[in-house]
Amino acid sequence: MSMGIYYDITNPDASYEWLHSILNIKEGNFISDYVLECNNDFDVFFEKHLDEIEQMDINQLELVVIHVTTNGNDCAEIRKNGFRDLKRVLQEKTELNMFLSERGISFDIPSKVMYINGKTFDADYEKCKDLDRADEKAVALHKIGYKIYYDYQVNGFFFCRDIYNYGTIHRAPEFLFTLSEFGQETAGIDDAWEEITRPYVVKYRAKIADFEYFTFYESEEKYLQDYHNKWLGLKRWLLQKAVDSAFSDSASEIFAYMKQGRIIEPGKILDCVPAEQWRKDVFRYYK
Repeated sequence: MSMGIYYDITNPDASYEWLHSILNIKEGNFISDYVLECNNDFDVFFEKHLDEIEQMDINQLELVVIHVTTNGNDCAEIRKNGFRDLKRVLQEKTELNMFLSERGISFDIPSKVMYINGKTFDADYEKCKDLDRADEKAVALHKIGYKIYYDYQVNGFFFCRDIYNYGTIHRAPEFLFTLSEFGQETAGIDDAWEEITRPYVVKYRAKIADFEYFTFYESEEKYLQDYHNKWLGLKRWLLQKAVDSAFSDSASEIFAYMKQGRIIEPGKILDCVPAEQWRKDVFRYYK
């Protein structure tokens, strides 16, 4: 069994390729196998290919994820450094950090302090969450602290039919929207970023161990049960999503939740595509 092809359900063609590879189905024979031999029944299809499925090495399998981001350098920084969490980005010489610095905003991440035009603000989430909820500044600091120190940041999709329909991630980092609510000093900072950047879809690969269990399971208990069942439930999930994708029948969004603190190294980046081009490429499957 070939493990050289990544699990990729970002479009039907990629899903076909993976299914042919992992199940040793001759190229072009998936539809006749599934529709004619298995009568469009996933359970029958799964049982028919159970031997190949059981041989799948979950620990070695790499899954393709897409992440929507914005930048003004054609993803040069991402190609060089990969993806890091916000704590790292706000400490290093990055496009976002320099953008904030030019507007008088900086952060001392270890000390959990935010500086705006020379003023010091305590961004310690643990302290902020106990402040007066009626105090708008306190509420804003609470959100900023949470975004930096607790929020999941390097997340994405296994599939997204229209990345422009999901929130505002194609306009600016969620962190800038949070920061813009702090007060007059930061108002409109998200708009300023949008004016000088473009949205991109970054495609990368990661192993199962890089994902939170709730990406695939309803509960931690089911995750642990599946571990003792040699990941048969997870393999079923992967096959079902791939089959749905192959027939252009995926849910609008299939989320991929990375574990906190995970870094996507440059070597894991597969592609960086302007968001509008990515959108057009996906739409052609769903006319």
